[in-house]
Amino acid sequence: MLVPNRTSAAYDFALFEGKEKESESEEKKARVRIKDAAMRYSASRSGSILKILLAAVCAVMLPLYYLASKVESTELSGRINNVQMELEQELSNNLRLQAELDSIVTTSRVDDFAQNELGMQKITTAQGTHVSLNTGGTTEIADDAGNAATFISRWFSDVLEFLGVR
Repeated sequence: MLVPNRTSAAYDFALFEGKEKESESEEKKARVRIKDAAMRYSASRSGSILKILLAAVCAVMLPLYYLASKVESTELSGRINNVQMELEQELSNNLRLQAELDSIVTTSRVDDFAQNELGMQKITTAQGTHVSLNTGGTTEIADDAGNAATFISRWFSDVLEFLGVR
C-alpha cells in the first residue's frame, strides 16, 4: 500500500515502476481470460449452431404445417358444402315426389281408374234393392261354440237329423 507523499511527486518515477509490472501481469491475465472465453465461446458456438438450425427449421415448418392444415380445412369445407347442397336437392325431390304421389292417390283418381280401366260404374239409387224380412216376433240366439267335443256332437246330431233318423 502506498503512503501518500506530501512532497512533489510529479517527477518521481519510482512510484510508477511497480504499477507497470502489475499492469503487464494483469494484461497477460486478461489475455489468458480472453483466450479462455474465446475457446469457451467457440465450444458453445458449435452447440448454438445446432440450436439455431433447429429453431430455423421450426420457424419454417410451423407456418408450412399451418398453411397445409388450412388448405385441407378449406377442401373439407368445400366438400361439406357440396354434400349439403346435394342433400337439399334430394330433399326437394323427395317433397316433389311425395306431392306427386299424393296427387295420384286421390278419390277422383281412384274413381277414374275404376271406371276407365276396370269398367266399373257408380251405383245409382235406382239400382239399389232393399230386402225386408218379416220374421214375426222370433229371435234367434247364437249358440255357444264351446269346445271340440261339443262341436263334434252337434255336427253328428245335425247329420242324423239330415238323414231323417231323428
